[in-house]
Amino acid sequence: MEKKIIILAIIIIAFISFGGYFLLQYRANINLQEFINEAEEELTVCTMDVKLCPDGSYVGRVGPDCKFTECPDYTVGWNIFIDDKSGFELKYPSDFFEAGHSPEVLEGNCDYTVFPDRCPNINSIVVEFLIEKGGDAKAIEDGMTLGYWQKPSGEKQTLNNTEYCLYLNSDAAMGHVYNYYYYTTVMNQKCLLVKFDTSTTNCDFYLPLEEGNVEQETNYKNCLEINKSQPVILNEIINTFKFNK
Repeated sequence: MEKKIIILAIIIIAFISFGGYFLLQYRANINLQEFINEAEEELTVCTMDVKLCPDGSYVGRVGPDCKFTECPDYTVGWNIFIDDKSGFELKYPSDFFEAGHSPEVLEGNCDYTVFPDRCPNINSIVVEFLIEKGGDAKAIEDGMTLGYWQKPSGEKQTLNNTEYCLYLNSDAAMGHVYNYYYYTTVMNQKCLLVKFDTSTTNCDFYLPLEEGNVEQETNYKNCLEINKSQPVILNEIINTFKFNK
C-alpha cells in the first residue's frame, strides 16, 4: 500500500511538472510572438516617396501602414469665404486682398456644353458684372471690340476633384500691376465664376537706386519680397477651393 502511494505521488508530481512546463512554454511563445509583432512594426520600411503639401513643405510615409503623415494646416486663423447658393468655399489670409476686393462668385449663361473639353466663353458674364459694378459700358464695349475679352485664354486645371478653367487679365496703373482671376466651372447648366483680384507694386518704381539712400534700398527689397511671396500664398488659397454641396 505504501509503495502504491509513493508511485501515485510520483505520477502526480510528474503531471504537475509537465503541465507547468507546457504552460510556461505556451506563455513564452505568446510573449515571443508579441515581441516579434512589435519588432516588425518598428522595422517597417516604407518607400522614400514624399507628398508635396499646399504650403510647399513635404511629408513622408510612416509605419506600420506606410501612410503619408498629415500636411500642416497652414490656414489656421484665415478668413473663410462661403457662397451659400452654390456651396462654394475658400479660405484666405485677412490681409491678402485689398479693402473692397474680397472674393466673389458670379453666375450666368454660357456655352456650358463645351466644358470640360474646352473652356467656355465667359465674356457676357464678366461684362455684365463690370457694368453692375459701375464700369463704363462704352469703354467695356470698346474693350470687347478690341479683343480684350474676345478670346478668353482659359487654362484647364483640377482643384479638389473639381475641374476649372482659369481666365486671367491684368492691367497697370499708378505704379501697380492688377491681376484679375476668374476660376470657372459649370454647375446646373450655367457657368460659375470664382473671381478675385490681386495687386503688386511695380518695384521698378524705386529704380535707379541712389547711392547711400538706405530707405529707398529697403523699400525696393521689401517690394521684391512681397511680390515673391504673393504667388506662394495665392497657391495656398487656390488649394482651399471646394464645394460643400
